[in-house]
Amino acid sequence: MIRPLRNTHRRAWIAIALLLPLGIIFSWLAIPNPVPVKLPAATATSLLPEIKGKKETAGYCINIRCNAEKSAWQLEWKNRLALAIPSAVIYQAKNGENNIDSAKLIGRIEARGDYVFALQPGSDPVLYLFVYDFIHGKIIDSVNFKIL
Repeated sequence: MIRPLRNTHRRAWIAIALLLPLGIIFSWLAIPNPVPVKLPAATATSLLPEIKGKKETAGYCINIRCNAEKSAWQLEWKNRLALAIPSAVIYQAKNGENNIDSAKLIGRIEARGDYVFALQPGSDPVLYLFVYDFIHGKIIDSVNFKIL
């Protein structure tokens, strides 16, 4: 490298050393402030007093609840452990069919915690529920409750 080329090279590197941090700072300042995500607050649902059915496993506990007049029904789902399948939803099936097309979606369960869903048990004295993984398209678990 000849002397004039070395001087030009040095000036170019000094300009890069000054302009690169300034460019990073100005580009960071140009980013608009993001609007904070406002999640809808979960409505606090009061649990109905009478437990009509119960199932307990190592991972979860299910209670079927109703009021004294048996006009309102609830499904109470308590996850004791975090689910290994984050895409789990609960369906209410008719006549024990494990078919997604004819089943009614109850709700989604995710992490550890308590979930309460409203139910409409029809005229059948047995309530058929199943947990479905909609990403893999398979049934994880099914539960049958006899309602008196």
